[in-house]
Amino acid sequence: MSHLTVSGRCIAAPPPADWREQLAQLLGAKPRRIGTWAELGLYGALRCMTDAGEKTLPSDAILLLTSRRGTYAATDSALAQMCDGLPMPLTFLQTQPSQLLALLAAQMDWTGHACFLAAALPQDLLRLASVQTGRGGVLLGCVDETEGGSSNWLRLRPDAPEKHDSAATFAAWMPVAHVAHLA
Repeated sequence: MSHLTVSGRCIAAPPPADWREQLAQLLGAKPRRIGTWAELGLYGALRCMTDAGEKTLPSDAILLLTSRRGTYAATDSALAQMCDGLPMPLTFLQTQPSQLLALLAAQMDWTGHACFLAAALPQDLLRLASVQTGRGGVLLGCVDETEGGSSNWLRLRPDAPEKHDSAATFAAWMPVAHVAHLA
């Protein structure tokens, strides 16, 4: 099991009122043809990477993403459209959580192992990261668009200098979990 330290983070629960403008600045343009869930994910992940002082992940890093409700709003829209026939193609694409993983990989010009785990508890994601991560570390995300939205991300690296207090960061990232043993 790797000892992971926090080198970057974004705790946005809920995100600031101007998060879409901040995302456009991070991307250099307003995102097009993606849903709110993917936009929230991009916003948090890119803020986290900026906080870590990185523009891309090393090739041996892993990217793990979870959500309590996933692409719930887009799925609801697609189901409503199905009552009248087939859903619109962009609506259907927005129901796929892996779309965010592909967008992040493209934005960071990164190729590596990325995985979405539906409804995984954040502490389970941390445990998985601690046993799967290699020298490149891990970028962990937990994104939800319900209840005002949230985009919480951690950039963890093995045995790197600690930029943020791990126990406090983990508690903010997943306030219901007791994570002192992971710090």
